[in-house]
Amino acid sequence: MFSKVSVRSFATSIPRAVKVSTTPSTAPSAVSTLKVIIKNAGSKSGPAGLAHLAAASSFLDTVSKTGLRLKRESELLGGEYKSSITRDNIILEATFLKENLPYFVNVLGNVLTETQYKPHELKEIALPYASAVSYGASSTPSFAALEELHAISFRKGLGNPLYYDGSKSYTSEDVAAFAKSAISSESVEIVGENVVEADLSNFVKQSALSSLPEGTTSIKAEQKIYTGVESRVRKAGVTSAVIGVPVSPAQTSAYSLLAAYVSANLQDPHTASVETKVVKYDSASLFYVSVSSSNASEVSALITDAAKLIKSGADLSAYKALASYQSGASVSSAPSTVSVPALNLSVVGDIDAVPHVDEL
Repeated sequence: MFSKVSVRSFATSIPRAVKVSTTPSTAPSAVSTLKVIIKNAGSKSGPAGLAHLAAASSFLDTVSKTGLRLKRESELLGGEYKSSITRDNIILEATFLKENLPYFVNVLGNVLTETQYKPHELKEIALPYASAVSYGASSTPSFAALEELHAISFRKGLGNPLYYDGSKSYTSEDVAAFAKSAISSESVEIVGENVVEADLSNFVKQSALSSLPEGTTSIKAEQKIYTGVESRVRKAGVTSAVIGVPVSPAQTSAYSLLAAYVSANLQDPHTASVETKVVKYDSASLFYVSVSSSNASEVSALITDAAKLIKSGADLSAYKALASYQSGASVSSAPSTVSVPALNLSVVGDIDAVPHVDEL
């Protein structure tokens, strides 16, 4: 089964500055953090793995300076930087001593506008790094099973692999073209922590961040969602099983309430690791229960118990406080019962020990 979650976004033709905001500090007062969020440039966008390579190509050679010079200067100033990727966004982050804010605003602006995407950097730095990240993550059965759940629940878009897995080949020109298409004044947001917003806005206006190209008018593709499907990957070692369903953004609060109910009533695991969660994306959410253990029989028992709780139709009103705490948002207006469609199931490990989705 599948349905569509319609998410439409129209970019304006009126020039605008990038969005700038600040948050209170959670670190020592002398330390500041800047995040540049490139929205809708995450793994859901473009061919599989290309966004991860774009993120991995950040902080290398730019027109202004080499990647080595940038690294040495940043270290001398007591700073560090990194890039990361989610299914929705690419995130560039710098942490530094507060007085060095102007330098790092300029650095991030230059990374967005001047990165050269040299062929040898892709081959010698970005590709090996991205491949190592992918291998390390996929070696964890719980991650691999959750990736499979995304793949069968969404197929394309949010179903794309989070990381570059080596199944496709890209050139430096491919990476550069993707980055160029993703970066605009509409898509970039700057978030500062432990900085004065007026100062940050002023430095942004004086940097390359003030001259990002305008985005083009676009309509986002509808995210299709699928239910009642499963994936089973036979693998030695720990067994991980994940059940869940993709839901629309409007249903997120209701499923956060269901997650709280399941986590509170699931039988106590002996050796298993259990996670019950609703992960939120711009165009959809994914409710899931994940169980991992070297004891495949325990995985089977817990995932079966979780499925019964999910489909029980129980009154969830007593779990609103717990759900609000777990999700970080109020679910007071969520309905007290949830009608759950056919579940999806992903299993990595001893697949013979875990029931099929139609047996749960």
